[in-house]
Amino acid sequence: RSLLTPAGIMYDRSHAWTFMEKDGTVKVGIDDFLQHVTGSITRIRMKPNGDKVRKGEHVISVIQNGKKLDIQSPVSGTIVARNERLMTGTGIINSSPYDEGWIYSVKPDNWEKESPFLIPAGRYVEYLKDEFGRIRDFLAGMPGVSDVRLAHVVLQDGGEFRDGLLEDFGPEIWEEFQMKFLDQHR
Repeated sequence: RSLLTPAGIMYDRSHAWTFMEKDGTVKVGIDDFLQHVTGSITRIRMKPNGDKVRKGEHVISVIQNGKKLDIQSPVSGTIVARNERLMTGTGIINSSPYDEGWIYSVKPDNWEKESPFLIPAGRYVEYLKDEFGRIRDFLAGMPGVSDVRLAHVVLQDGGEFRDGLLEDFGPEIWEEFQMKFLDQHR
């Protein structure tokens, strides 16, 4: 219920979002769901301006204390700007994922062909409901599910997920999450 899914934003199943600007460029960022799952992002790796990107290609890495997730581009094109503020203040991805926390501005190559595969906000809310079910199943099958120290993270009994639910897990769980939730649509 607390996730933001603003109207006018188009979402990718890899938890990236796009927004078409008046000048024809497309802003790209990560969705509110992903930043809630990871918790505080401590560092990012971005491609430089001028780089060509393809839909489905890893274009940004979000890092939390050495654990990382690679995010796919929801659109093909050329990076015309990147949000340099993220290099020193990654917290804005968490506090403002759809506004100040944008990652790239991309001049799209195939918007007409690629945009029909993106999900509008209203339908994305339904998609996220399915993702929460998948997360519950993912957590229930985690190694250490019986570890009392992780019970608050793993034993989700239908209640609300706490922010940063991946924070207490090591890199191997982040890699598993990468495969099952972010790379599934490549």
